Amino acid sequence: MPVTKKVVKKTKAATGAKEFRKNKAASGGDRLDVIFIGPLLFVPTNASGNVTDVEVFSPANGHPMGAVFIPGVFYADSEIDGPGSERWPDLESFTLLDPHSYALNLTQATPSKKNRPAPFPVSAIPDTNHKVKPGRNLRTDWEIAITIRGQLAGWTSHRLVQSREGVYLGSDAPTSAFVAGAQRLTYHSVTGAEFSGISSAAKEYLRSNISNGGTLIVLGEVPYQSTLLHERKAVDSLAKLAGLDLHLISTASTASRARVTNHITLCFHSIVLA
Repeated sequence: MPVTKKVVKKTKAATGAKEFRKNKAASGGDRLDVIFIGPLLFVPTNASGNVTDVEVFSPANGHPMGAVFIPGVFYADSEIDGPGSERWPDLESFTLLDPHSYALNLTQATPSKKNRPAPFPVSAIPDTNHKVKPGRNLRTDWEIAITIRGQLAGWTSHRLVQSREGVYLGSDAPTSAFVAGAQRLTYHSVTGAEFSGISSAAKEYLRSNISNGGTLIVLGEVPYQSTLLHERKAVDSLAKLAGLDLHLISTASTASRARVTNHITLCFHSIVLA
């Protein structure tokens, strides 16, 4: 993952540093945000009603995926929801992820018993998501799998799209009022991070800079102007992976579709097995 100093404008760096100090003080230790964007399948491990590990799968849909770690920088909700943010990294800064499994193993400081945070409950995963009850056998039709091992402190969902009638077909069609295209997982008191599976240079960059905290962004697809056929393939591949009865029959209208040369929304939202 390359150095991203050129990505963040100098006028914004002070803002990011100030926000980092504020977040660091609030969390009682170093904070890591992991932002996933795109048509991905989230499978949190449920241990007595609490989230332990989180597995994220990219279905076999041909989407190139990339990742970048930005030390000392955190993004407000509005910046995640609006990809036109000046502080958002350029696509050239992302490292391509090859099609295989990865593991992000976090080392976290152990707070005193008095200050120890409560486990993160599965029920706290935002309802503004396309949720499907777990229990089905996952298929092998995935290209990239990322497992995060660490004590989860927060989960927020972004880039919401209203779920309307006539877009999806099948018994597993979303029943929530909204679906989300981006997920932010937050971890506190992070003192070390080992990202197994990525290149040696990217692994060392994360390891050397994790003491500053920051944001790891995993982009599920490179932006482009999509077609209905492409979006149907994305839905079909994700449904096949999770064993769902789900089909796309129409394209949701968004303001960005008028921008023929700039596709800022994604071809499909994420699904959470919870």
